[in-house]
Amino acid sequence: MRALRRTLTWRLGLVGSFALASLMAFAAVWVGLSLVVSRQVVSSGENGAQFHAEFVTDSILRYQLSPRDLAGPVRGPAYRSLNRFVRTRILQPPVVRVKIWSPDGMVLYSDEPRLVGMHFDGDPDEKAATGESVVSEISDLREPENIYERSLAPRLFATYVPLYLPGTSRSRPPDGVVELYQDYSSIQAATASLFHTRLLTLGAGLLILYIVLLPIALRTSRKVRRQNDQLEEQARRLEVLLAREQETVAELRRLNQMQSDFVAVASHELRTPLTAILGYAKTLQRPEFEEDPVARREFLSAMERQGDRLFRLVANLLTAAQVENGDSGVETRAFDFSELAEEVQEGFHHNRSRIRLAIPADLPPLHTDRDRAAEILVNLVDNALKYSPADSLVEIGAAASSDGRLRFWVADHGIGIDPADLGLIFDRFYQSDQSSTRRYGGVGLGLHLVKHLAETLGGSVEVESSPGLGSTFTVTLPLRFASPEEDAIAEPAQDGRPQAATAKPQPVPR
Repeated sequence: MRALRRTLTWRLGLVGSFALASLMAFAAVWVGLSLVVSRQVVSSGENGAQFHAEFVTDSILRYQLSPRDLAGPVRGPAYRSLNRFVRTRILQPPVVRVKIWSPDGMVLYSDEPRLVGMHFDGDPDEKAATGESVVSEISDLREPENIYERSLAPRLFATYVPLYLPGTSRSRPPDGVVELYQDYSSIQAATASLFHTRLLTLGAGLLILYIVLLPIALRTSRKVRRQNDQLEEQARRLEVLLAREQETVAELRRLNQMQSDFVAVASHELRTPLTAILGYAKTLQRPEFEEDPVARREFLSAMERQGDRLFRLVANLLTAAQVENGDSGVETRAFDFSELAEEVQEGFHHNRSRIRLAIPADLPPLHTDRDRAAEILVNLVDNALKYSPADSLVEIGAAASSDGRLRFWVADHGIGIDPADLGLIFDRFYQSDQSSTRRYGGVGLGLHLVKHLAETLGGSVEVESSPGLGSTFTVTLPLRFASPEEDAIAEPAQDGRPQAATAKPQPVPR
C-alpha cells in the first residue's frame, strides 16, 4: 500500500514538474517573441512616418516651389501663397510643422514665420544636405532650433528629405532640404495598438498551444502509435494548409504589385496634366505672348483639355473611394436619356465632333440615378476616344427592349481588345500591358467603375471586340430602378399596390 502511494506521489510530482517546466518554457518564448514583435512594430511605425515625409516632398511640395523660392528667405506675397498651400495640403495630422532649409543652414520657409531667415548650427542634417540619404530622428525639443516646436507635442519625429526641384539631376547636390515634423504620439498610438493586438494574439496562441500539448505530452509513452497516426494526419493537413498559404501569399504579392503600379501610374497621371497647365500658365505670363491672341487661345485651349483630363481622373478616383467604402448613394428620378447623351457629348469639348448620337426619338424615359448613368456613359466614351484614332467616330446608341429594360452602347473603331484580356478588363487597376499604360494613360479604373455602377443600378455590361477593328460596350439597365432606400420607405397602399418613394433629383456633372 505504501509502495503504491509512493508510486502515485512520484508520478504526480513528475506531472507537476513537467507542467511547471513547460509553462516556464512557454512563458520565456512569449516574452522573447514579445520583445521581437515590439521592436518590429516600432520600426514599422517610424518607417511609415519617414515614407510619408518622402512622399510629401517628392510628390507634392517640390512641384509648388521654384528656384526663386530657394534663392533666399521666402517673404511677402510668395510666403503667404506658399504658406496657404502648406496649411491646406500638408499640415494634416500627424504633420505639425514644415521647414525648408538651404543647404548652408538657413530656414528659407516655415509655417512658423518667426523662423524664416534664421540660422542654426548643425541643421539641416549633413547627410540630407548633401543628398546622401534621408534622415529621421526623434527631435530634442531642448535644442534652439526647436524653440517654437515645444508647444506642438511632447515628442516630435523629424525627417530631413533632400529637395530636388523638377529638372534637377539627383546626381547633383540638392536644392534644399525639407524637414517634416510629425506628432510622435500618433506613431506611438498606432504601434501600441498593433503591438497589443499581436501580443494578445501571440499569448492566446501560446496558451492554447500549451493546453493542447500538455496532456498529449503526458500520454506520450502510452499513445505512441496513435500519435504517429495523428502526426501523419497532421502532416497531410499541414500540406493542404501550406498550399493554401502559398496561394494566399501569391495573391497578396499580386495585390501589392497592383497597388504599387497604381500609385506610380496615378502619380504620373495626376502630375502630367498639372505640369502641362503650370507650364502653359507660366508661358502666358511672358511679355512676348501678351499681344499674341493666337498663341494665347492655343495655350488656353490646351490648358482646358488638360483640366478636363484631370477632372475625369479625380472624379474616377473619388467614385472608386465611394465604391471601396460601400457608399452607393443612389438617388433615382425620371429623365430623358437622349438629353443625357447630348450633355455627355458637349462635355468632351474638343472631341464632341467625333461623337455621333444614334438615339431614337421615341425612347421612353429612364427612371434611375442620373448621375451614376452619366458616369457610366462618360467613362465608356472617354475609353472609346482614348483607344481609337483621332479621325475616327465614336457612336452612342440606345434602344428599349420589350422586357422593360434600356440598352445603350458606345462603339468605336479603335485598336480593339485581345480575347485573352476580355475577362480581365473590368478588374480594378487592370491594364493590358505596361506599354499601353505609357501610350494611352489612365489608371485602370474606368471600366471597373462602369461594371460596378451598372450592377448597382440593377443592370449589366457586355463587350464585343475584334483586335484592330474596334470595340462595342453595351450597358443594360431597367427602365425603372428602385433603390434600397425607396424599397425601405415604400409602403403598401389601401388597394394593395406599393407606393414608390420620390428621390431628390441631382444634376449631371459637366
